[in-house]
Amino acid sequence: MTQKFFKGDLVQVGEMPKYMSHFEGNCQAIVIGTYAEQYGRDERGEHQYTLFILKRKGESSWYDESQLTLIEPDRFDLLPKSHYARKVWEAKKARTLHNLNKAAEANGEEL
Repeated sequence: MTQKFFKGDLVQVGEMPKYMSHFEGNCQAIVIGTYAEQYGRDERGEHQYTLFILKRKGESSWYDESQLTLIEPDRFDLLPKSHYARKVWEAKKARTLHNLNKAAEANGEEL
């Protein structure tokens, strides 16, 4: 795996070149996934991303990884509560907490 960014990463989108002037630039976004994750491998593979643009509150594809800079990982909480990726993240977080509590109980510990 050679992808640079992962689902939920908060990234800074740089300035767009003229040929991409229809893309949102100079803004913050959440990584939704790579082309490879969403559609399988092809020439874009792991280096182009679908982003949720925070100021526009919508998704846009395909940003090249060279146009992105990592700000902070795992910021699904910045997505709208109704966004599928946020709901999945919240469910996974709840399951993990539940499993930690069960393991602690089994060992006679408290979290």
